[in-house]
Amino acid sequence: MKIAIKKDNFLNSIKAVRGIIAGRGAQPILSSILIETIEKDKIKLTTTDLSLSMSYVTEAKIEDEGKIAIHARTLEDMITKLPDESEITLELNKETNTVKIQGGKTKYEVVTLNSDEFPDVFATRKNEEILETKEFEISTKDLNKAIKQTAFSAVQTESSGVLGGVCFTISDNTLEMVATDGNRLTRSRIPINSKSESATFISPYRTLIEISKLIPLVSDKTVKFTVKGAKILFQFSNINFQSGLIDGTYPKYQQLIPTTNEKIAIIDREKFINSIDRVSVMVNSRTNIIKFNFEDSSIEISTDTPESGSAKEKIDIEYNGENLLIAFNYRFVLDVLRNISESKIRFEMSTNLSASVIKPEVEDDNKETNNYLCLIMPVQVR
Repeated sequence: MKIAIKKDNFLNSIKAVRGIIAGRGAQPILSSILIETIEKDKIKLTTTDLSLSMSYVTEAKIEDEGKIAIHARTLEDMITKLPDESEITLELNKETNTVKIQGGKTKYEVVTLNSDEFPDVFATRKNEEILETKEFEISTKDLNKAIKQTAFSAVQTESSGVLGGVCFTISDNTLEMVATDGNRLTRSRIPINSKSESATFISPYRTLIEISKLIPLVSDKTVKFTVKGAKILFQFSNINFQSGLIDGTYPKYQQLIPTTNEKIAIIDREKFINSIDRVSVMVNSRTNIIKFNFEDSSIEISTDTPESGSAKEKIDIEYNGENLLIAFNYRFVLDVLRNISESKIRFEMSTNLSASVIKPEVEDDNKETNNYLCLIMPVQVR
């Protein structure tokens, strides 16, 4: 194998796949990047930790075809330190199992791993051939927005079962994504080309975070994804990303979303964020509790911590309901406010112990009002 590639292209490719490698204690080959020639002017970089797998295709000059596996961290360190604006060459010596990497006047010789041991992660297994395949296509912009609006509500540990993922429900060319950690629930609805298919599955939190990192790296306006058995495959023009799905039944969240909250406040989003942020300076770091006192045309945001002091601030709002004092983990409130792009939000409440809903406030009865919401459980005011 002998190739030449621009440093920028190579380093960007390495950085794109670098996050999908196994940690310590795994097989050494899973800590490597597999580099292989696939066309006259392209190479493919592949990484995997066996639960997530990724391949990235980029341009290169191919002199001799072949493949090599190199420790990912070592490769990234070397390419980062090579002179900028240089063309990098990689040449494999099959007799010594080393690869010569050269950029400018700098030269490295690196011992490679056995590339034949790298798992063929994108191959279809025999027991998967009979499984039904469902293919969908969606706007990359819409998908990225929905991920950011929902994934933060999932439990962010791999051992948390179905709550460690985001539930996808696809029907009638609509994708509904939902996440919950038991204290809050977020739901986003976006259009999708479902090709007359319907599906329900749970994607791991980490999978969606990695996808959101990839989207800024591509120019694709749409992304295709395929669900087959317990796997999902996202396909961009030069990137494939595969993940396992979470096995289990997601909670019946529809019945948790209140439809009769009669106390409604319309609040300027930026003013609300800034006010909460200022008051939070004095919050108890163990509980993160801030009180919200809704009164006629105003809301008082306050916290009182005996060991450090107190803070309060009042802002004008649109509110015609009965006075209501309610308390939340303020971080939960800020998380949703920062994922709404509209200038005003709609805060729907009933009592100080029942679930409240935050959603965008859209004028002219625009149906998009129903496309995103966050349910938050209050904490008891003491």
